Amino acid sequence: MRASTTNWNLFWQHHLGSWIGRWTRYSQTGEIQETFKSTRSFSANPDRTEINQINQQNFDNGDANTMQWNYSIHQHSHDDGFAHPASSLMRGLAFENGAAVWLVPQLQHNQYQAFELFLMQKNVRHSVGVLYGENGQLLHTASIREYRGERSNNNWSTDIDQVNPWTIEGKWQGEKLQINPNLSRHPIQPVQWQWHLDEPETNQTNHFFPDKIILRCPTKLMPGKAFSVTVYWQAKNDQLQMIRANYNQAAQLNAVSQQTMHRTTG
Repeated sequence: MRASTTNWNLFWQHHLGSWIGRWTRYSQTGEIQETFKSTRSFSANPDRTEINQINQQNFDNGDANTMQWNYSIHQHSHDDGFAHPASSLMRGLAFENGAAVWLVPQLQHNQYQAFELFLMQKNVRHSVGVLYGENGQLLHTASIREYRGERSNNNWSTDIDQVNPWTIEGKWQGEKLQINPNLSRHPIQPVQWQWHLDEPETNQTNHFFPDKIILRCPTKLMPGKAFSVTVYWQAKNDQLQMIRANYNQAAQLNAVSQQTMHRTTG
């Protein structure tokens, strides 16, 4: 099976259905710009080669907005990821456990740059959005917390304000998955991790969302400078997930990696 077909199938293996939640967009300094309830519904034909997506947004003032797209494996599944009808440049890359990203594999000069990184646990998922302006400056971030199925699946809080900075304490170990830009996949690797051992803080800023979600990303995308966008989710006291997109100095995607870890007792 082609890598592009595997990538397409992995995403729809996990993300079909109706996802109910709330979007909150923030300024680069953490102030709420807008928030609304949402439903993102994905349905497919029996062999999952054709997808219908309906997004519904419901604002607290009574306004509503609906968007709909149709796409197929024949038109939208490419060797560097699958495309969305709303963007010809962005690509989707999917992991075996439901984690995924939407991003542009080769960033374009003087263009808006958008990223969305997904993590999930069965019928609960969240994604973090990041948007940079034409000059590379961070414009806003977004936290999207969703659930699928029974209302009892919704264990997200109702908090929307960003929280005070905090640290992911302890030592962690687990497994690391990695997808390359050509959709080839690395063998599962064991990994050990601590917060203070992560990448240097140069040109990086941390954004602390409710429900123990942290985004780490550049304050500005600098020409000729490699960078990464990372999301951390401490779903439980002893459970941690991470997903990261790494770019090289030529603004090309190097790899997307995902780690699922538990706290060690040592």
